[in-house]
Amino acid sequence: MSRSLDTLVIGAGISGLAYAHARGPDADLAVVEASDSTGGWVCTERGVWDGEGGELRYERGPEALRSGSPEVVALFSELALELVPAPRSAHKRFLCHRGKLVALTPLSFLSSPLLSWGGKLRMLGEFRRDPRVALGGSLAEFVRHRFGQEVVESLLDPFVSGVWAGDPEQLSLRATFPDLARMVEEHGSVTKALFKRKRDGAASAAPGLCKPRGGMGSLTRALAESLLPRLRLSTPVESLRRQGARFRVIAGGELFDCARVVVATSARAAAERLGEVSPEASRELATISFESLACVIHAWPRERVAHPLDGFGYLVPSREKRLHLGTLFSSSIDPGCAPRGTVLLRTLLGGARHPEVAEMSDPEILAIVEREVFPLLGLSGNPPWSRVLRYRSVLPRYDLAHPARLDAVDLALARIPGLHLLGNYLRGIGVPALIEAGRALAKQHARGGAQEPRRAGGLEPAG
Repeated sequence: MSRSLDTLVIGAGISGLAYAHARGPDADLAVVEASDSTGGWVCTERGVWDGEGGELRYERGPEALRSGSPEVVALFSELALELVPAPRSAHKRFLCHRGKLVALTPLSFLSSPLLSWGGKLRMLGEFRRDPRVALGGSLAEFVRHRFGQEVVESLLDPFVSGVWAGDPEQLSLRATFPDLARMVEEHGSVTKALFKRKRDGAASAAPGLCKPRGGMGSLTRALAESLLPRLRLSTPVESLRRQGARFRVIAGGELFDCARVVVATSARAAAERLGEVSPEASRELATISFESLACVIHAWPRERVAHPLDGFGYLVPSREKRLHLGTLFSSSIDPGCAPRGTVLLRTLLGGARHPEVAEMSDPEILAIVEREVFPLLGLSGNPPWSRVLRYRSVLPRYDLAHPARLDAVDLALARIPGLHLLGNYLRGIGVPALIEAGRALAKQHARGGAQEPRRAGGLEPAG
């Protein structure tokens, strides 16, 4: 016995859910998920605040969204979900500089201690750099050539650790920020390109921070509910084969006969699934490296925190020689996530700098937070509530081989009509990028069009 379908979606993370929802309620499809829950890392959890008997709400994955994506706005409208803007103060960022937190704002650039006067002048002279240099290498190489080594160490390095938990010397410019390379190719410099956009009226205010009411998990729950009864949990895929012009998939002991398969899993899971149907794509995906993180969620009575927490959080440059990457001010971003008079913080540790941290014991990780974070934020005593989480091999590394790797995957899948990939190892790691990719592919399939190239696109730092 087999079930005949137009489309089988493998994986119920944000990519697979966004794709399946965008196909509409009448689409002949099913979504199968190996685990017993949906959303992947886009998940909101709760804890009991012992001090006041209230509830804490914390994110396992992305902390918030940026509001600039029309596709994200459209999706929330379709789901009748409310996007709640973060307080204005939460837009401020801090950097750790010589053991203290320094606010990072455009208006304070000239007076900021983050760069020397020589470094600031070097940065302002970006338009003088040779536009033919450093376009095919690492992100660090590009920024070093155009803006200077101080910018790499003081600004780029912590930014990369905050978004990718990575090393800018290892990340490909073309994979992470292809728009920057195009700016230089088309206008001769990033500065000239930005001025031209402003003159043409294309520049707009930076998108603000927001998140669904009730936390990021509200989005994945609503998507899952919209797909019932076409969504099946605890249904692992056992085999994926090509037979003629169709696919035969065994999942949860059931045989699916499909015209199209969308694999929306992690890169490693996709490599395993594609082993028989596309060995070439499977081999390429298996070469992707990943970063691992540890995370400490900690809650405090407000009076035991000296810092005003008037921002999104802070990041730590490598040169500060610390094991943690930064701390998010969760209750400043979403005041409803903690009881009144309580603050919720989220410290990230490890990444490419110190992958060993993810394998440390809970007491060892908590000791790092006490040693490194407490003095920066003026935390007194011990947190009445804390949780230690680990994210092993969760963030794909867009390394120098990544553009060629994706080209090879595209070439391999072009020979197999009906087989498609979605995931954070392709277009971008942020939730908006994943939603946009899923919805774009769904619209093409609804029109009967071919799959668009799977190339890295715009990334979403908040995600």
